[in-house]
Amino acid sequence: MKVKVKFFAELREIFGKEAEFECSCATPEELLEELFKKFEGLKEKAEEYGELGLVVLVNGRDVRHLKELRGDEITVSVFPPAAGG
Repeated sequence: MKVKVKFFAELREIFGKEAEFECSCATPEELLEELFKKFEGLKEKAEEYGELGLVVLVNGRDVRHLKELRGDEITVSVFPPAAGG
């Protein structure tokens, strides 16, 4: 499948605005591992955020709520954690 990745906020400054690659990922876990391989330092950045972690959306849906990936093309949006008050 074709994966289009968009980074936001401080992640955009580190990894660029967007990128595309081909992936045979069938699950969200496989997709995350592929992202960590493709974007050096992303896994470390996620660990730096600690419990809040990265916010990853696949076609606008939170990756934590998906069991599988469907379609020939997906858009992945990656955000740093956000807090407000």
